[in-house]
Amino acid sequence: MKRFSSIPLVCAGVLLATPPARAVYAPIPEVEQGRLLTAYVSTGFYYDTNIFGAARDTIESVVFQAQPTLVANISATAQTFVTASYQLSADYFTDRPGDHFLASHSLGARVAHAFTPRLEGELGDSYQIVKNPESLLPGIAGAVINPDQSYDYNQLDGKLTYNMSKRTGLKGKLRAVNFAFDNPYLSDDLDRAEYTLGVEAVRMSRENLQVSAEYRHKAVRYDSGGAFKDKDSHSLFAGADYALTKRTAFTARLGAELLLRRGAADSLLPYVELGVKHDYRDSSFISAGYTFGTQEPSNANVYTDTYTHHFFVNARHVLWHKLVLSAMADWQPSRLNGRDGIAPDINETNLKLGGAVTITPGQKWSVSLTCDYDRVSSGDPGRELERTRLGARARRVF
Repeated sequence: MKRFSSIPLVCAGVLLATPPARAVYAPIPEVEQGRLLTAYVSTGFYYDTNIFGAARDTIESVVFQAQPTLVANISATAQTFVTASYQLSADYFTDRPGDHFLASHSLGARVAHAFTPRLEGELGDSYQIVKNPESLLPGIAGAVINPDQSYDYNQLDGKLTYNMSKRTGLKGKLRAVNFAFDNPYLSDDLDRAEYTLGVEAVRMSRENLQVSAEYRHKAVRYDSGGAFKDKDSHSLFAGADYALTKRTAFTARLGAELLLRRGAADSLLPYVELGVKHDYRDSSFISAGYTFGTQEPSNANVYTDTYTHHFFVNARHVLWHKLVLSAMADWQPSRLNGRDGIAPDINETNLKLGGAVTITPGQKWSVSLTCDYDRVSSGDPGRELERTRLGARARRVF
């Protein structure tokens, strides 16, 4: 679960209905507009009741954190936009076995180009060296000698959009993701690549209604034990984005997914994404949604995958322009599918709660008080997890 240090409230899956013909330039934060370089410096601390995500014998610590960030936005030509960013996260733990100081790095770049008035493309890459993960895998802290969950992560995204008319468009999408864990046990079990390819047809049937149909293929390839753990999925679904009013929007994606497992039986599953977002006043909103899907487990040698029902609510309320309240609730009842002859299926529930109060005393200053709570209840007692983080953070824009 991400902390609300900069109050990023993500309305997952909820998009206002817009025509398929869109500008090549993605929106950038207001503070970055018109600037070639923007620098952020964020610093603060938080108290973490379970730094390794253990089921028992938890370790608590205060964590002091500094996060300098540099962002560049470049209009290379009238048809090409380039953005790049780098963030260092320097964390110091007062009570952590082993290293007390951890440094994480995040580097990203994106290029958007309009080849013609009808053909647009985007290519982006994000590379992260994560030494202090914000979301911890259950069942790890008591199963390995070193419960450190540090990993390297790379995500490559590409998109090509062809607008056949003002109302109709075609989109091609690709994503390649790689996970590489530092711990040898986790590396042998979880290092993998995930490749996703999708083709979507979009039609603006009315001014406030956009319908779509999409096919998506996903391939999961593990570095070790691929004949036992690899899988492919084929998803076919239809969707609609409907703007009831200028302030209220609904989205839905319904279809089916065929899951093909190398080391277990295949499955035919529903594909579901539902969401709603309501802006009840300027800069204030509430959103909610539900999705059903499969996820990779934290122990791929024991479980094939996880069927997850995902319910979420996000809210942001502006008391006045200098004081913002935000909150989120995320509830995920799941079933872990055990491998035949190794483990039975088990039920598991993951609850995440978060809240923040942000004060903006000046145009370039903000101060946040944050609280996050994670709870995993599982049929396997070794996978249970409870974690609370309380913190304060200040950010300055240069």
